[in-house]
Amino acid sequence: MKVRPLIVLVLAVLAGLFLAPTASADVAGAAKRLDNLRDQPQRLRQFLLGMPKGTDLHTHLSGAVYAEAMIRWGAEDGKCVDTITFVSSFPPCTGNQVPLTAALSNTQLWDQILAAWSMREFRPDAFSGHNHFFATFDLFGSAFSGRQGDGLAQVTERAAYQNIQYVEPLITPQFGASLAIANQVGYIPDFATMRDAMLAAGITNAIPAASLTASSALTRRSDLQNCSSGEPASIGCKVRVRFDVQVLRNQLPAVVFAQLLFGFELMKADPNWAGMNMVQPEDAAYSTSDYSLHMRMVRYLRSVYPGEKVTLHAGELVPGLAPPSDLRFHIRQAVNVAGPERIGHGADLRWEQNPDQILRSMKSKGTCLEANLTSNEQILRLFGRRHPITDYVKAGIKVTLSTDDEGVSRTDLTQQYVKAVRQHGFGYRQLKRFAINGLRCSFLPPAEKQTALGEQGILFMEFESRFPSRRR
Repeated sequence: MKVRPLIVLVLAVLAGLFLAPTASADVAGAAKRLDNLRDQPQRLRQFLLGMPKGTDLHTHLSGAVYAEAMIRWGAEDGKCVDTITFVSSFPPCTGNQVPLTAALSNTQLWDQILAAWSMREFRPDAFSGHNHFFATFDLFGSAFSGRQGDGLAQVTERAAYQNIQYVEPLITPQFGASLAIANQVGYIPDFATMRDAMLAAGITNAIPAASLTASSALTRRSDLQNCSSGEPASIGCKVRVRFDVQVLRNQLPAVVFAQLLFGFELMKADPNWAGMNMVQPEDAAYSTSDYSLHMRMVRYLRSVYPGEKVTLHAGELVPGLAPPSDLRFHIRQAVNVAGPERIGHGADLRWEQNPDQILRSMKSKGTCLEANLTSNEQILRLFGRRHPITDYVKAGIKVTLSTDDEGVSRTDLTQQYVKAVRQHGFGYRQLKRFAINGLRCSFLPPAEKQTALGEQGILFMEFESRFPSRRR
């Protein structure tokens, strides 16, 4: 049963009034406890596992599911896998393909698929972590098809276990419909004219199907977790969910614009879709050549749909991955041209032109950062002092920690907090700010956001009460 927002807020206020000295002492106690565990990784993880973490705002649904589950679901659904390339496919199985059921009894095949579909035991050679990471999505795509609700149940169950209140999974809705409209209309340099032409061609006709994708996933998740039945409900039921629209950026300009337009129309029509994002590698051909064009597209559509929210992958680059010229402006243009509420990664900050100006702009605009520490380490080899997360924190940017693709990366949100402590030296108070920032930067409706923040305040007081800094 959901607690009414007013009750939660009243409880939070009363707790603040009557327990203020205790809460202050408990914050100090929790901070001291973390410092004592800083060099004890196992015990530190257990401490951070119990800490309220608020949100995971940057998580691709298919990439968040562990490959073991995809193999089993694919086997149940009669899917196939190629024993050479490990690409999953729909039946019938031909050539080098075998039913995925074969992996259930063939340990060698099972291990080979896990290695191909994730970063499990990955060791970079001629094939980099960047290339291996992004290649996984084309391999497991067919196996995961039709299982978004199952994946959502897995993700929210894992989130609840880690004291996460809200997740914002990324899904690509109705790409085929957007592609068809783009091919029909073609690219028109005047954005307003192109929008009118795509609307006239019926791009919004796919909204019911996209809405069904979201509602079906939520219903399946609810059924699997017994959220509405008389049976004991899973802890995953308490995790709030809204979806973000994934736009595939490494496409022709008309296709990118069609996806963006469809996403904005979908968000306007269906509250289950809370935000917009652009995905695929920033160093890919169209992603780099059309990056500035894409930012102008987003700016135009935001002017037409001012109430809708945007977060953008921006600056997921490092030297060597892209020419120096492409490292100078991705974050800058995302923030100053497209104007999103959040950006994800922001990894190439130190190689951008005038990074201090970017930080000042982000702070003045209130732009939040979704920091993905494991992902940046695996894909970009960016970690420790080379990672710019401390630059953002020192500049006063609202930073929150996210997983990106916890299934592919074989990680979870708790591990991001561990890395924040072990690699970057952050203390408890900063970790708490990361968690609070996540809810503040989320795309939850205002009233629900306030309710979640009130609940989070109570959760923090309960957690911190375990670590008193003085005897009572």
